[in-house]
Amino acid sequence: MSTAPFRETVRTMLRDRLLDAAADAFREEGWRRLTMAKIADRAGVSRQTVYNEFGTKQQMAEQLIMRELETFLAIVSDRFAAEDEFVPAVRSAVEGALVTAQRNPLLRSVLEGEQNGDGDLLPIIVQSQWLVDRASAFLVELVAGRFPELPMPADRLEVALESVVRLVLSHITRPSRSPEETADDMAFIVAAVLAGAPEVTSEAVPA
Repeated sequence: MSTAPFRETVRTMLRDRLLDAAADAFREEGWRRLTMAKIADRAGVSRQTVYNEFGTKQQMAEQLIMRELETFLAIVSDRFAAEDEFVPAVRSAVEGALVTAQRNPLLRSVLEGEQNGDGDLLPIIVQSQWLVDRASAFLVELVAGRFPELPMPADRLEVALESVVRLVLSHITRPSRSPEETADDMAFIVAAVLAGAPEVTSEAVPA
């Protein structure tokens, strides 16, 4: 029997343990005071183990954010599965993501850190193309499977969904209205785009 699955399981457990330690340390001490040594102490491993797993502090932060993102995407998937029409599904998914963001301890710490002059972690969320790419690709696959008859060319759908992702990120990091109100606004925008979709083709859009 191959030991590869066992080794992969052990490594996944180690990574989760380190990310849990990093999240706890960040919430208690802030981003600037967070060090690989502190993560190692909390996780009960050597500092070199932390470096071997993540490489740098920023790469560790990216992994931590990516893990949180998967939680948001699972909520989006559940909200889409509960709706029979596209626009209500988008509205429900946006509301679910924003409500979850309000309750997420790590994200709250990020936003509070910015207010307290320790906002170095926020740009990793706001400006990270890899995060947008991951969320957008997930949405494209989800929508194509759940609502395959949408009257919109695939390339235009990708653009529209990436725009939704960027808008949701903006509202998560700079909330100005309630999740319900923001979800209503997003649904309105998506419905307006969808209404004009039959007139939009790849050939009609200038290169």
